[in-house]
Amino acid sequence: MADAPPATWHLIAFLGGITALAAFSTDISVPALGVIAEDFNRPSGSGGLLIGVLFVSYGLGQLFWGVFSDAYGRKPALILSLSGFALASFACAVAPDFTFLLVARTAQGLMMGAPVIARAIVRDTMSGREMARLMALLGAILTGCVLAAPLLGSLLLVVATWHSHFLLLGALGAGMGIYAAFAFGETVRARRPERFSFGFVGQSTRFLMTTRPFMFPALILCFTFGGYASLGAVGAVVAEEQFGVGPSQFGLLFAIAAIANLTAAFFARRLLGFMAPRKVNRIGVSILGIAGLVHAAISFADPGLVAYWAAVCLYVFAFGMVLPVSFALALEPAGRMPGFAAAVVGMAYTAAATMVVFMVTHFFDGSHRTISVAMAVMAASAVAVRLVSWATEPRG
Repeated sequence: MADAPPATWHLIAFLGGITALAAFSTDISVPALGVIAEDFNRPSGSGGLLIGVLFVSYGLGQLFWGVFSDAYGRKPALILSLSGFALASFACAVAPDFTFLLVARTAQGLMMGAPVIARAIVRDTMSGREMARLMALLGAILTGCVLAAPLLGSLLLVVATWHSHFLLLGALGAGMGIYAAFAFGETVRARRPERFSFGFVGQSTRFLMTTRPFMFPALILCFTFGGYASLGAVGAVVAEEQFGVGPSQFGLLFAIAAIANLTAAFFARRLLGFMAPRKVNRIGVSILGIAGLVHAAISFADPGLVAYWAAVCLYVFAFGMVLPVSFALALEPAGRMPGFAAAVVGMAYTAAATMVVFMVTHFFDGSHRTISVAMAVMAASAVAVRLVSWATEPRG
């Protein structure tokens, strides 16, 4: 790599920041959704559209940015993506009506290619255990941002208006874009414009879909993420309706789960210091299987809040171990196309999460059982994939 950047603290902070950009952009606005709807004289539920259009546009945009960065380099892709994200964020802040805000929010999601590019950069510069260790560290930074975003969003509503959320996102995008332009070194050896084509996409898709070391960890990641998505879909409603935990107290519960996730990321990173990524992944999936059995059991019971949330935290802990290591394992065989591979994985787990959220909200009965069943089924699916992977591994 002719100009690969050194692993300095500010580069790691930059990669962590752009990895967390999508989650931060989503979570910081959650406390303001009702306020925004009221400000534009819309029904209170209309604010949720701002999350929906962001998810859809982000999912669609990932493939473009993955292929573009493989063809033209990470640096120009980052500059274009972050600049477009900043402009779209500022447009959200000055939206004159709700329709304009939805359009600007859609553009924001489409320009949010930085998380995909960040993972491709990690694969450009590292492999094996070191790549998995950095992925775990980036996962810890992501969790910290997810924890801080809604708290910061609530604070900004106290001292300012909802417009400040988008102004902050615009400033973050602009600042990261400036770093990318002046302090970031290209990690792709040479530009290959011919890769920005349907032919390259088709060829790369066939390669990935027939490559076991990519498919198995990618499927494990998707199932694990699907179970976690069920918590985001109806977790707050379950806490309030079944356990009497109000929205303000739920923030504390969420913080406990986030700490479990953060602890898992650092635990995985520690194990990766002396253990191969595949072994660490097996440990994570084993813990996930135990969490799935616990949720299968409590889906037939009526647990108290402490027992139920302990089960949730166990799943979230397993998720924190499985996610970064599975991502690293999936990108390992994609050295020629890490941007595209990262985009495929990103689109796959976004689709899995969307499907689970739809199913959970459709069958939600007001109790904890919907989440527990979803986590049990997704954990069992991930364990099944791991067993098939083990059974079909070449021997000798």
